[in-house]
Amino acid sequence: MNKSGRVEGEILHPLGNALYRNQFVLGPYFIDEFPYWGKTKIRNSMCLTTHPDLNVYQATHENRTITLIGYILDPDNPRAYDRDIVNGLMSEVSNFDRFLDRSDKFGGRWILIVDDRTHIRLFHDAVGLRQVFYTDADHASDLWCASQPGMIAERLKLEMDPSASNFINSFKQRNREYWWPGDSCPYKEIRHLPPNHYLNLETGSSCRYWPNRPLEKLPLEEVAEKTAKTLRGLMESASTRYELAVSLTAGWDTRMLLAASKDIRDKVSYVTVRQVGMPGNHADIIVSSILVSKFGLRHDIVEAPAAMDAEFAQTFKKHASFAHEKWGPDAQAIMKYNSQGRVAVGGSASEVARCFYRPISDGQITPQVLSSLVMGNDVFAVRSFEKWLNGTSDIFNYNMFDLFYWEQRCGNWLAMSQLEFDIAWKDIFTPFNCRELLVNMLATEEKYRKPPKYELYREVMARLWPEVLSVPINPHKRKSLGGLLKSFLKTQLRRYTPDFVKRALS
Repeated sequence: MNKSGRVEGEILHPLGNALYRNQFVLGPYFIDEFPYWGKTKIRNSMCLTTHPDLNVYQATHENRTITLIGYILDPDNPRAYDRDIVNGLMSEVSNFDRFLDRSDKFGGRWILIVDDRTHIRLFHDAVGLRQVFYTDADHASDLWCASQPGMIAERLKLEMDPSASNFINSFKQRNREYWWPGDSCPYKEIRHLPPNHYLNLETGSSCRYWPNRPLEKLPLEEVAEKTAKTLRGLMESASTRYELAVSLTAGWDTRMLLAASKDIRDKVSYVTVRQVGMPGNHADIIVSSILVSKFGLRHDIVEAPAAMDAEFAQTFKKHASFAHEKWGPDAQAIMKYNSQGRVAVGGSASEVARCFYRPISDGQITPQVLSSLVMGNDVFAVRSFEKWLNGTSDIFNYNMFDLFYWEQRCGNWLAMSQLEFDIAWKDIFTPFNCRELLVNMLATEEKYRKPPKYELYREVMARLWPEVLSVPINPHKRKSLGGLLKSFLKTQLRRYTPDFVKRALS
């Protein structure tokens, strides 16, 4: 990346195909700087250039096409592959609203480009984790789309917006996990496509398509059954295609994933990343160790170095615009451990249903209120959230703060973090990245989704693998880990002590 923040288009690099891994560029011509990248025509004036490790599948019928970028999973049919799912959608191409509805149940990390010969539209997975940046029609004559803004900026020789630069430099000082608000990015000519929006590839305009109906409230038991079924189906579907590394910590989200993996536990490995500065007695280390010992699971603890080495740092910082220095050591350790062979399974996006953002008072929801929750009162952030808020005039009975977490926190912070970690994994799978699943979870009363009990989560785990609840969740947030650790060591000692010694001591 040069001083303007643009990506430099080099063909050769010390870490080979790690650079721009799983990324794409869509525009009026193919990108010749990457001769080994895939090339797919969408229309004569729309050319898709993709990193060789990024899956693309295109289905055609009667001059109508569906193009898949990434991978897509069907929880109701775990044996279905990308080809099966996309071909099955072809009958809905002529009715885009119905096509969108059909996509609600799918998981994975994907983009679909739908060309019915009248319109050509692009949209992505529920949380927007296969992210899309595109040129603003008011500032650019040609439409370009890409995985990250730097790829477009390099093509068009764009310079950073000074107000964006001032914002991000200030925010980085306050939060090492900084992210861009609204649909903003470092360049005023480029926009970020939010979740629940599609992009018209002829006009370059985005349009909200969801929520498209009121949220139907459901009883806890029904929601728990549906959630358990979907999670189990998604985990099974992913395991039929990939070697999975399931994240394991002390928290709620990964415990849900552990429970959902019961039927495939012998096929997957579990991984805990010991981040820089994390002590050996951290809850994530202790609790995950207890869980894998209790259930006889394969477990790896990946230790991040204190800092990236020079070669990896060079690639990591070129791989994504404004890459996070904080995440670099983790990514380097994962690459060494994984060699891009496994698909990571993470528990993020579950927070959408956990009432994560709630204001102190019940006053009017303003851009200033939203900004104060995450970024303070920076003018750039307030203006970006004002634009987002103006696009939420009809969200039916959905909670504005849940939608804010969904589209802003997940759609921006989480999506960019996954792009950065693409350098280390084969791909990344987020089971909660499924609209039908999230809607079902939101359908139960808030009191079942709030701390400290998280009753919905307990009910789901009780249906998937109730024994995982026998080990405390986030014990460090309620009491000292000391008692838990002593109990674990005592149990392990008795397990491996010969019977004659036990009898002698009794």
